[in-house]
Amino acid sequence: MNLASRPARKSAHGLLLVHATLVQIVSYGLRAAIAYELLALGKDGVWLGYSAAAFALPPLLLALPSGRLVHRFGERVSMLIGAVAFLLSVIAVLGFGTNPVGLIVASAFLGCGVLFSVIGEQSWVMSVVPGRRLDFAFGIYTLATSTGQMLGPLMLLIRSPAVAETAGDSSPEMLAIALLCLLVSVVILVLSACIPASGAGNSSRSTGGVLLLLRSPGVPAALFASSIVLTSLDIAIVYLPLLAEGLGISAGWVSAMLVARGAATMVSRLTLSPMTRRFGRRFVLVAGGALAGTALLSLIFPLPATAILAVCVLYGLAAGTVQPLTMSWMTLITSVDERSMAASLRLLGNRIGQTGIPLIAAGISSAGGAASVFGFVGAGLLVGAVLSRAAPND
Repeated sequence: MNLASRPARKSAHGLLLVHATLVQIVSYGLRAAIAYELLALGKDGVWLGYSAAAFALPPLLLALPSGRLVHRFGERVSMLIGAVAFLLSVIAVLGFGTNPVGLIVASAFLGCGVLFSVIGEQSWVMSVVPGRRLDFAFGIYTLATSTGQMLGPLMLLIRSPAVAETAGDSSPEMLAIALLCLLVSVVILVLSACIPASGAGNSSRSTGGVLLLLRSPGVPAALFASSIVLTSLDIAIVYLPLLAEGLGISAGWVSAMLVARGAATMVSRLTLSPMTRRFGRRFVLVAGGALAGTALLSLIFPLPATAILAVCVLYGLAAGTVQPLTMSWMTLITSVDERSMAASLRLLGNRIGQTGIPLIAAGISSAGGAASVFGFVGAGLLVGAVLSRAAPND
């Protein structure tokens, strides 16, 4: 396929968006199902921690090597490796799912699958999409990933007739979920082979190393802004129930708050391109970070449920603009030869933030409760907004 023509590029981009959606469906569906299966085997939160660590470790260890692989061989190879890792994860569940160690191994393969798939996807968009279309392309890309993240957990509704009749048993049917993920993983493998290479693969060594890339103007600021907004999403999911419990707000309200946040984020990504054309990328980045930070900071006050719902909508709209724009930011300040490494460095920074900041938040929570955690993360978003003034505006 000749990607020089607009119809060919549009067709390939469509395949990539389907690929991105399916990757997140498998990731969010199978990961949650593995957690339920561990509980069904009588394991406690410690084993859930092992599973989470097994999923997170590959991105921490392999993010930079995966960027070098894309630079050398192209995005297709990375996406194929990711698809194979998904298949191995499902095979581990099917073959050793009654053994908790087998489920931990499946989590590790699942983490590898997400890593290599996402690095390939983001590097492809960075390399193929013209600069003037980056905000739109990354907005639609993150909309596709959000859709997959919303659809994946629906697998947990799958029940076998025998299990459904067992009183008090609310565990999902693992075999059916694994077989469905096997089918989706095969489709991911086929799509990975069909998505045309961008031509970014290069047998020569990258012109700049990681340290040189980190010293490039704007790169550290972009990494921080990306990491803090993504981590804030995790913090909101984990600590909003704790905040609500302390205020006497029911779980139904919490569910509505999280759904409203997710819906607002999806809306923001649909309107991202018009906003950046109207106001400029830098203004939208700074305003998005500032509004998201202000929204979380407001949760240090004892607000009623309706006010917190409104805060979640504002936060979802604002934070939803920042994540895709940091992708555009990293693309625009790096050369074509550096973009696969930039994508992997961004993912590494996100994982470090998602690992380190919650540990700090846990300590803050023990001293000051959930409200203090939102204050801490909100302040971090305001710092990210200030740093975002370094972003390119065109």
